[in-house]
Amino acid sequence: MAQHRDSARESILTAFQELIIGTSGSGASLDAVAKAAGVTKGGLLYHFGSRDGLESALIDRLETLAGLEYERMRMAPQGAAAYYVSLAEYVNSPLDRAMLAGGTLARGNPRARSVVVEMRRRYFDILNADLNDAELARATMLLTDGLYYDATTIGTPFDDELDIPAFLARVLPRARP
Repeated sequence: MAQHRDSARESILTAFQELIIGTSGSGASLDAVAKAAGVTKGGLLYHFGSRDGLESALIDRLETLAGLEYERMRMAPQGAAAYYVSLAEYVNSPLDRAMLAGGTLARGNPRARSVVVEMRRRYFDILNADLNDAELARATMLLTDGLYYDATTIGTPFDDELDIPAFLARVLPRARP
């Protein structure tokens, strides 16, 4: 019975997350979430109590997924910077979906905003520790943001003269102590 409860809870939370992403938050009413999750509104409220409960659980999900990612990044055999650049290709991964929803919530939810800001700071700190160069760490973040933007909008890599992954592969090893 507990497994069914957890499954229903995750289904509701995922439905909420996807509605936040798909409607920029405006279409994520409790009724819409219940319908998308295939549960009654009473079932939704049993698991989360309110929209605030849904938002809090979604932010918790984002924090959990980000925490796992920080550890993978720190332990990556190719180095944290190369690993971080590869994240640009993880479009529609669980972390990507949680980040998109969390970013939308961050516009009006102070806790979500705090988590998103903290994520950027933690990524920067891990990159800076790996590269031993704050400016290169920031440039790596900005370049990766551009790669992610391209992956989500046009879905094709840069032209050869703008091949940022190849550029970073050449530059990042030189930055290490």
